[in-house]
Amino acid sequence: MNRLRTTAVALVSTLALGSFAAATVPAAFAAKPDACATQQAHVDKATAKLADVTARFAAHPTQKNLKAKKAQVQRLAHATARLDSCLAAQAG
Repeated sequence: MNRLRTTAVALVSTLALGSFAAATVPAAFAAKPDACATQQAHVDKATAKLADVTARFAAHPTQKNLKAKKAQVQRLAHATARLDSCLAAQAG
């Protein structure tokens, strides 16, 4: 009898927890008013870093500096692409 009671309690608590989790998951997604704010922050940070790199390396255009600038341009391009896809997903 004790084993049956333990199993029943475990089953009921699992169902209750599952229904609670299912009710709160859509609410958590709906609570994000601006989901692309993080992506916008990444683009802003990459743009500021590119401006800093360009200003610092303007006086000494060595091969290492040019590689660093090229890498930052690629980071900015990727961040911009992620932001564009996020905005497209929100609009569509």
